[in-house]
Formats: sequence, C-alpha cells, structure tokens
Amino acid sequence: MDILEEIEHKNRSIIVTLPSKEHWEEYENELIKVKDYKNVLNFKVHNFPKGIKKGDKCYVVHDGIIKGWMEIVGFSEKEFDCTTTNKKWKGKFIERSGPFHYLTEKIPMKGFQGFKYFNMEEYKINNQL
Repeated sequence: MDILEEIEHKNRSIIVTLPSKEHWEEYENELIKVKDYKNVLNFKVHNFPKGIKKGDKCYVVHDGIIKGWMEIVGFSEKEFDCTTTNKKWKGKFIERSGPFHYLTEKIPMKGFQGFKYFNMEEYKINNQL
C-alpha cells in the first residue's frame, strides 16, 4: 500500500444506525458483554463493505446522535441464535468487539438502514460542526 492509499484508508470507516425502538441503556449491556473481545456484536448486511477491514472503525448512530465507535473484528456469513433475544439470524454480518469509544461531542446524524462509508473529519466539515 503506498503512502497516499495508507493515508486515505486511515480515515475510512463505516457507520450504522441502532433502531430507535432499541433502548440505549439495553444496548450498553450488550457493549459490556463484548468489551473484552471474548464476544462479538453482529450487524446484518446484504453485502460486506468494500475497502473496510478488520481493525477499522464502525460508528453507531442512535436517536439522531453519533454515540461513538467500535472496532470491526471480522466479517462472516453464518447462522446463529442471538443470546440476548433468542432470535434466529442467518446471513452476512459485520462483527464488532472491544471497548466502545464514546464521543464527547453530540454530533447529529439522521438514522438510516444498512451501513454508510464514513469519515468523521469530512462529516464535521461538510455539516459545519
């Protein structure tokens, strides 16, 4: 990877939305379960993000605010039963684990489905934040 690709990749990440029907306090319980990298949080997608790899950031939006980010630890196609909801899941998943890095600023963003490619610095500049 040349230096320009390396610089550009350093700022690449994705962002996902936690549905507003999910209570943030309950989600924080899930974050506690994965903070030591022994478990993962799965985010179902139709396709894996291109150019994103293990170690990159996955930001989370909830109730119109970017809450923070987690490390992406894998991408898998699998079938499993959720240990929290007991719901059966099958498909492609972005796996996140490790400590959740809360943002100190309240940065607004409208929720959406799926994932988006994201660069925090560009987002702040483009939205005059």
